[in-house]
Amino acid sequence: MKRTREHPSNDPAAPSPSRPRTSQRLQRPAFGLPLNWRPERSYGPNQKFYFPNAVAEWSAIEATLRETSMLAVMNLLTDKDEWRRKVFDESIVEHWRKDAVTTEGQGFSDEMFDFCIAELRDKAKEHESTGMVVLFDQEAAAVKSDSIVPSELKEELQAVAKLLEDVPEKDKDWHPNSDNQVLDLVHPSLFPLMYGRSRIIPEEREDCTLDDCFTNHSNEIIPTPSDDEAYENIGSSNVGGSPPLWSKKYQWLPSEVRFDGDADVKITSYINNLHPVLHRNIYPVLEKLIAKAIPAWSLALGIVKARRYKWREDNLRIPCPHGATYEEVWPEKQKKPARPAAGDTPSEQDLGSQDSDDEDYEDSEEDDYVAWREAHRKLVLPQPRAYRPTPSPDYDLRREFAAQGLQVIVKLANIHLTPSNPSYAGGSWHVEGCLNERICATALYYYDEQNITTSRLAFRQRISTDSLYFNKTAGQDDYGGIEYLYGIESDGPAIQSVGKVETREGRLLAFPNVWQHCVEPFELRDKTMPGHRKIVALFLVDPYQRVISTANVPPQQKEWWGREVRGSGVLGKLPEELVQQVLDEVDDWPIGLEEAKEVRLDLMKERRVYQEGVQASLDEATFNFCEH
Repeated sequence: MKRTREHPSNDPAAPSPSRPRTSQRLQRPAFGLPLNWRPERSYGPNQKFYFPNAVAEWSAIEATLRETSMLAVMNLLTDKDEWRRKVFDESIVEHWRKDAVTTEGQGFSDEMFDFCIAELRDKAKEHESTGMVVLFDQEAAAVKSDSIVPSELKEELQAVAKLLEDVPEKDKDWHPNSDNQVLDLVHPSLFPLMYGRSRIIPEEREDCTLDDCFTNHSNEIIPTPSDDEAYENIGSSNVGGSPPLWSKKYQWLPSEVRFDGDADVKITSYINNLHPVLHRNIYPVLEKLIAKAIPAWSLALGIVKARRYKWREDNLRIPCPHGATYEEVWPEKQKKPARPAAGDTPSEQDLGSQDSDDEDYEDSEEDDYVAWREAHRKLVLPQPRAYRPTPSPDYDLRREFAAQGLQVIVKLANIHLTPSNPSYAGGSWHVEGCLNERICATALYYYDEQNITTSRLAFRQRISTDSLYFNKTAGQDDYGGIEYLYGIESDGPAIQSVGKVETREGRLLAFPNVWQHCVEPFELRDKTMPGHRKIVALFLVDPYQRVISTANVPPQQKEWWGREVRGSGVLGKLPEELVQQVLDEVDDWPIGLEEAKEVRLDLMKERRVYQEGVQASLDEATFNFCEH
């Protein structure tokens, strides 16, 4: 008969010997608060507010394709070696000009190039002090750095990762449905928080450490959220309904991260699926990486915070043209074909044509105009405004949340290619996490790469349809110029490409969770040799909306608890086969690895539906230029 593992006390609120008693009960979404709880919003550039994401409360102002090409050029130039010096060398700049300026397609003008160089010179000065480059910055921005993480830390990561990689083949965790290409070293989808099953420590804990995660426990089970909490509409996006965008089953578990001095951090609750004792030497390395990611997150999120309250067109380099304008006009002498003069003797054809009324005549006149216009008009392509420096936002997560710290979800994964499996097909468009996790920003660090072609991470976003509709001066059904300038289609989805950035070894990328992103394909350079790419992904939980973390949920891995049992107490004195029998009879919680893998498959299935729901919500907003 199966039995549940007994705990020292049946009182869920009773403190363990190492957990101080407190009267303050934990309040987090889905425990003490509704799953879809949001803090009260206050507005204004100096007000505190939770961050938007791609699903809730985000639609950016549309940008012309010419501006998007300016962003792409600046990204490419800042990938060049010594770009910070070269951008001030006029001879090199003129060489770049010859490569960039073109009349093909929508063209890239001298004015556009001059604007880019002026902006890059300011970015070079900022890079000198921060080591970071802001990319694709309009109402949101990404941040890249090839220097903020020192080479010594990269080498430390490479070394400690081997502790997770060098395991028997049977113990390697190849990600489901990845064709044995994606090797999960640490993944939050394994042993997630499970509503209705996971145990939760019901008191607020401000003093948790890695050392007490096995001594703090509870019999209290986190409840299952109601249907209303999972289907409620979010903000102004109206994305409720079916499928739900909240999960009633699972949540990834973040770790608590406390600030330590002016530049360091300390992970104070275990990283889910990274043993806090066996792999304790990996924790300090990840702490160093998180500390390096915080300034990049601060910059990316500070831009979102600062620019949401500006006049929206101030965020554009090429202001939104108020309708498409044309260089040619309908010549007056051709505008109205002459009617027969009074006294003229009409021909039979003339007499026949005069039987039609004035409206028919005006229709044929309009048809002539449309035909001539289409043959002769030339779209006037907008030029950038005068350049003016944009100051970096004064926003610092370390300062804002000095007392509370941050919550971070950690993932480590490798992509392995072989001569028999030489190509990675790329990923799908997605946002990070479910709404349950409240992820507001991501940091990706590419710490090891061998024998693969260049890979890029692409971004796109939902954009507002309002300003194009209200600013349109073209007549009914005459919106070809608008479609051309913005790369959009009437009745098409209100989604625009933001850009793509190279994901090279040693690079740290940070970006807010207001964009969808997608890993582009890559393959082996030398098809006769294996290759790989290794990354650490850090997902920042919105610090204005803290969620249940590993400080609140004891480790759920049965294997971890088995190790603890074997090392102490009465069970530790029993023969191994009896200890294993006792562990096998433990039902419901903690959880065995095979069951955890089944849970992961169910979580992945649910998240696929979630991503489909995200895409459906983005596709619902379309451009409609008709004046009806």
